[in-house]
Amino acid sequence: MKPTSDVPALAIACQGGGAHTAFTAGVLAYLFLSFEHFRQNGEEGRWFRLIGLSGTSGGAITAAVAWSDATSWAEGARRVLRYWNRNKAGLDPRGKLPVWWGEYFTNAAGQLAMAWQDYLPEVNFPPSAFMSTLVQSRMRDDMRAAIGLPEQADRIVGRRGVDLFAAAVDVLGYPCNPQASFRTFPERPDEGVRLDELLASACIPELFVAAPLSVESRDEAGQDTGGREERYFWDGLYSQNPPINDFFIDRPRSQKPDLLWVIQINPNKYEGHVRGPQTPTEQADRRNELAGNLSLGQELRAIDVVNKIATELKDVPRLPPALAEYKQVTVSVIGLGERSRKVFAGVTLEYASKLNRAPAFIDALMAEGIAAAFEAARDGKLIAPHVSMNEENCRSDLDNPDWPTPSGLAVFFAGEPELASQWAALTDGIA
Repeated sequence: MKPTSDVPALAIACQGGGAHTAFTAGVLAYLFLSFEHFRQNGEEGRWFRLIGLSGTSGGAITAAVAWSDATSWAEGARRVLRYWNRNKAGLDPRGKLPVWWGEYFTNAAGQLAMAWQDYLPEVNFPPSAFMSTLVQSRMRDDMRAAIGLPEQADRIVGRRGVDLFAAAVDVLGYPCNPQASFRTFPERPDEGVRLDELLASACIPELFVAAPLSVESRDEAGQDTGGREERYFWDGLYSQNPPINDFFIDRPRSQKPDLLWVIQINPNKYEGHVRGPQTPTEQADRRNELAGNLSLGQELRAIDVVNKIATELKDVPRLPPALAEYKQVTVSVIGLGERSRKVFAGVTLEYASKLNRAPAFIDALMAEGIAAAFEAARDGKLIAPHVSMNEENCRSDLDNPDWPTPSGLAVFFAGEPELASQWAALTDGIA
């Protein structure tokens, strides 16, 4: 086995996308179960070592649930599945307050109403403070139940040696420093991530009023003052989707990843009309996709530039300490797919479906995530640079393990019949 210093450090970044991040749940479930498979085979730390997870909105919550401290990697995967099962708008009332017992029908009615958007004048209603409080309370309860936290727990404690970054944007901003509005949480990593920090990352302005949060105060230039104040936050879509810079900036070389796996929800290419989106629905969908990919494209371009610099410096003797911190990074992407493949459980993946929590739809997305992760791993795509990266400037000495099939991971659900049955259904037909 390689010395720890020679094992590639791995970070996983999870893009946000509402209900579509059920795809991320499938990806992380497969990866974490595989990590447990390697551990039990005595191969943990042979291929790579996970040093960080990041996410935005639904990606942040899913990453945080997987990141939560547990006795095994498999338990992280099970917690992810439990969270998304609870998040479904299903008919099963177990574990839900009476107010949610009819959510299957309200979810269906909401999707039907949005389907008429192309034929009716657009009407925007202000978000309801009452509904914001109600839904966010439900999200807290779902996170606690999935992880097994006490009823009043207000934070998630993470895995030792693994960082978490959840993105949110400060709505009020700072006059002298636009980047100061881009926040990542947890604010105090040693204490875990607050549930309210994750809810701030998932505060979609179309649905929620701006989330109030007590944070470290900053002056007009965006510099910390040492005090605390209440600020207001929206979804991290408006800052970093997902956070990537945090894995590199102001960190020593030894704590920077060699491998970065990005779980991408929004497609890069528009597959609709040759002249672009034509209807209100198509326009809303594509605007959301482009906004969701904007920061990702910029941060990947920055990594590509740094990789080029690191390559040029690699053979230079006696580098100054600051230049010696540059390193080559291999970026790989597990994507939800092009539009032509994006029909799951009879639902086309468009903006309205990011609010769709129908059980069959969520399960279809999770199954797609499992399949996409397995295919990328099996085919060596997780150790090969994405096409957006200059291959010449990426690491080329990475080894690919013998990844297990999804069905072969069913052993990690022994003792939980419902999850075992679900996993069998989700992985059926994945070779």
